[in-house]
Amino acid sequence: MGGMSFRERFSRLYDLPLFKDKSVFDMCQLGWGEEGEAWRWRRRLFAWEEEVVGELTLLIHNVILQVDKDGRWPWTLDSSKAFTVRSAYNFLTTQHPIAQPVVVSSLCHKDVPLKVVLFAWRLF
Repeated sequence: MGGMSFRERFSRLYDLPLFKDKSVFDMCQLGWGEEGEAWRWRRRLFAWEEEVVGELTLLIHNVILQVDKDGRWPWTLDSSKAFTVRSAYNFLTTQHPIAQPVVVSSLCHKDVPLKVVLFAWRLF
């Protein structure tokens, strides 16, 4: 939300639940209401943590999960619609070379994971 994941925005709450391995759908089934089972904690919350829970509940109050929809992005480069390294490799190797040189400084961005930067270096 707003360019920030819920895990980043509500990081403290991610450390405290009883149900750490549940999916969003499972948590919704447990109940996101005020007294829902999804809101069970390993310990009693501090007052400021309860305020953060209130903020989170306001944000997810009107969320409607679409259980009939696939939660993955479709990969159009493969007939199975699933990502494969082979389909990505085939796509990259059949492309025409880039006419403009790559600006090396654009690869050194703090938000880009190191393995992505290294892959880009080797690719170019």
